[in-house]
Amino acid sequence: MTTEELSKKLNHLILDYQNPVPYCTPEDGLRFFIPLPAAPVQGTVFAGSYSDWEEVYQNGMLYDGCTYLICRENTTQIKLPRTEKPVNLFLLNAPVPVLLRYLTDFLPGKSMTRSTAQMFQDFWTDILSLHFTSPKQVEERMKDFPFPMHTYLACIVIRRTHPIRDNACALEIQQALQNFFPETNLFLSGNEWIILFSQKNYTSDRLNISYDGFSELLARFHLYAGISYASRFPELLRTLYFTAAASIDLGKGLSIPPYEKRIYTYQQYNAYYIIHLCAQNFMDLHKTENLIYLTHPDTTLLYYYDLENNTNLLDVLYTYLSCEGNINQTSKLLYMHRNTVLNRLNKITSVLHHDPDYGSNHFLLLLSCMIIKYQQNYMKRNVDDCFASRRFGDY
Repeated sequence: MTTEELSKKLNHLILDYQNPVPYCTPEDGLRFFIPLPAAPVQGTVFAGSYSDWEEVYQNGMLYDGCTYLICRENTTQIKLPRTEKPVNLFLLNAPVPVLLRYLTDFLPGKSMTRSTAQMFQDFWTDILSLHFTSPKQVEERMKDFPFPMHTYLACIVIRRTHPIRDNACALEIQQALQNFFPETNLFLSGNEWIILFSQKNYTSDRLNISYDGFSELLARFHLYAGISYASRFPELLRTLYFTAAASIDLGKGLSIPPYEKRIYTYQQYNAYYIIHLCAQNFMDLHKTENLIYLTHPDTTLLYYYDLENNTNLLDVLYTYLSCEGNINQTSKLLYMHRNTVLNRLNKITSVLHHDPDYGSNHFLLLLSCMIIKYQQNYMKRNVDDCFASRRFGDY
């Protein structure tokens, strides 16, 4: 459609205009001012309120060759700003809903009542509310996305340290994310950005992105990210979201720093998420927050010994087990001399009155240490708080 044709269609609504670009494509659908997409093709038509337009204009977020339909919100006298950029500007004497209904009338076959942002919000609501009943329904809805989805899908959840209250800041973050994740479907939901990242090749842990570059972007805007595993099944997107979000919560709550700064991957916190789910079910079934009954007796004895003697034998055991019995690696992580680690391991044997079965009980002992760490750091409950009358040696 030519700009002149669009101008004639909207003639009765136009208060002011600038139209140096001869063509536009409202037939391809309408984009809203906020949130901004990746750089669109020339001819894209944007629409929105005057207040949203001010945010876009003041932050220099105008795209060459595009058309902007700016809707008046009240009776206050407003003027169309002049710009040297090659863009079409139409100031209209109508609110956004009226404009959308009018455009729908003369652009049959195109839904003009939902922006891309609204489409994502509707999709996300349906995902979280379990509205979809089959994988095919999810795949069909994804066909409406601006960018095609590839075989393996991961969910990336991005949060700020503090809630977003500044639209200009949200616009800047949106643009930075879109630049870092080109041709990727992403949107703002509440105070979280949801990135539906997809790639063609299989991965068991790391996605095809620059983790260093992503970490720098997150630091620049004071953001944190949680990343799920990648799955071939888009109907599991709800689970991918919960695991990505839980990775942030667990990493921060347990004070376990991520492998990459500000990037909390589910791969790193997977075991703690299993403990988290188990703990919820345990507390519901047993009506107690005391998770000590889920642990091996040896770890319980060491916990109470540390408590009464101000030692760190349980930390030594946990690190030793995490390092699969490698003394040198254990000493490095604990900032201890190798001989000091050996002495602590001997002390563990002395306290327990037997040599721990590090072979067959390796997994159970490690899991028990993690459960105690979860209760202390994430639940903010010391084991002795749950039964203060019990003392060392009681189990």
